[in-house]
Amino acid sequence: MARRCLRKLSAACVLLLVAVGVSPALAADVVAGAPTYQRAATVLGSDVAVWRPTFTAGLPRRGLIDVIAYGKSSNRATFAGATYGRRMPSFTIAQKGAADRWAARPVDRAEQGLVETVAVRIGAPGSKRVVRARVFADCRGQDPSNSDRRRCDRRDVVRFGGSVELLARTMSSGEPLASDIRIDSQGLTYAQLVRVASGLVPVTK
Repeated sequence: MARRCLRKLSAACVLLLVAVGVSPALAADVVAGAPTYQRAATVLGSDVAVWRPTFTAGLPRRGLIDVIAYGKSSNRATFAGATYGRRMPSFTIAQKGAADRWAARPVDRAEQGLVETVAVRIGAPGSKRVVRARVFADCRGQDPSNSDRRRCDRRDVVRFGGSVELLARTMSSGEPLASDIRIDSQGLTYAQLVRVASGLVPVTK
């Protein structure tokens, strides 16, 4: 079961791995729970930036930050994930080093349709940069009369759930670092979801 979870993981599966542990053969580096983003960045190492949301729509973080890392070089896999709120409204942020594989892959949903691609400014004050973010909503198949719907609109984010995906870049000790980030939400509006993304700041070792 642990091997299957490492390849394709939901938030619940991440928590299961942290609770029961895995053998050194499956987790060459670490499976842990970090109390802070600084600690999560320290666990993952100096070549991975962990991004912390500064806007959470008033939702408290639930539990620890799940951290997974294993493998080396081209086979390296990393993951840091946290959940804010309970049920609705709530959101989960999952991230990894851009050059790494997902150690715990966010669950892909067939209901997702693209809302739009937007430009958001992320980063710490004084060093913000503009990145492209793709916003999705789980609208497909929700209306039987329009089951072949390909695109969703902004209102569908709060009605059915939404996601935003982006590639975040920063510099640390003169070296460029990039992270793949996905935020999945339930009960957040389009504006709130985009604001969560634009409030991301990097935390490095």
